[in-house]
Amino acid sequence: MKKLSLSILAAALMTMAAPARAGCCAQPDVVAAVWGAAQWTATQINLYISKLAGVVEGSAKMIIQNQAESTKAINQQAAEREKNMELYRLGQQYQLPPDPCTLGAVTKHAEAMHRAQGAIASSFQPGGSRSRLQNLKAADSYVNAPADVGPEARAASLVASHSKHFCDVTEAQKYGGTRVCQTTGELPGADVKAETLLSGAKARPGDPDSYTFTAKQIEAAQTLIANSSDPLPVRGLNKAEANTRAGVEYYSLALAGQAKMSFSQQAMRDALARRVPVAEGKALVAAITKGNPSAAAYYARLPHLKTEGISQLDLQDAEVARRYRNPQWLVDMSAASPAAVAREQAFMMALLLDFQQKQQLSNERQEILLGQIAAALTRADMTPKLEAAYRAVRAQQ
Repeated sequence: MKKLSLSILAAALMTMAAPARAGCCAQPDVVAAVWGAAQWTATQINLYISKLAGVVEGSAKMIIQNQAESTKAINQQAAEREKNMELYRLGQQYQLPPDPCTLGAVTKHAEAMHRAQGAIASSFQPGGSRSRLQNLKAADSYVNAPADVGPEARAASLVASHSKHFCDVTEAQKYGGTRVCQTTGELPGADVKAETLLSGAKARPGDPDSYTFTAKQIEAAQTLIANSSDPLPVRGLNKAEANTRAGVEYYSLALAGQAKMSFSQQAMRDALARRVPVAEGKALVAAITKGNPSAAAYYARLPHLKTEGISQLDLQDAEVARRYRNPQWLVDMSAASPAAVAREQAFMMALLLDFQQKQQLSNERQEILLGQIAAALTRADMTPKLEAAYRAVRAQQ
């Protein structure tokens, strides 16, 4: 509008500057001079007006742009404040338990679980509190056969155990109704499969792995240990045979073999003990999840926690999984207060130390087993050579 008004003014000036119809007495050169001056003046005014209008229009646009940017900045600040308030609200919900009683309960039950594992491994030895099989009765007579039973009787009990509980579909089709396979067992092949000890015996192929074993899975693992370590033990001696020189030599060899076999059996029993549910496990999980909704939500996914409980190995896996394999933990930690984050870091460092200590013990067992293997290979290689050299020495006397 301002630009239009100024243009009208310029037009008026040009009209005023137009050559007048003067009388005949007017001088032509004077009129021409006046007319030229008027045109120049009008042109200059038009140029000035155009510049002035551009300045006014640019200033208006700048003011509008500044107002838009100011509004955008205000909206962004409001959104940021809302986000911070939401993070604060979430942070108040996610707090690791700061009270000493709850933290003390975690460490107390964790220590109890650790000590229980050693006792469980020992209880699987012959005569131990867990040595008897209550659910797989046919396997019990094999696993807990007397030490002096002959190989024939032990072989018969092994096959009877397999025929009753562990015969698979293929065996049932081929040998069904015979002494070696009555019918398909409840845990097919569990007495001869490594997964029985590592991830739990399965009723059907494709069943999920488990780190907390049921009673039947525990007994199936005990059967596998007996199968893989000492399926057909050496024959026993009567008292008369034991008093002879040959009997003493035979018994010394039997003791040496038993000692070597013990390393293998102990390693497998330790592995089984880590998969046996411990009574303290439920109390420990309750202490861990108190005031920690992310942990509570993850442990709620473990259906066996309310039935069998939880084993030492399963607990270790859950403590890693509820962080590294749990997206909700990342969300919660991003919203947690600095104090909660610091406590979580302290727990993770303590958990890492516990893992490292257990790894050291595992490495020690591996070194012992490797040493036994090296010793056996050395004896197999050197004994015949030493015997031959000894016979040569005796021949020269």
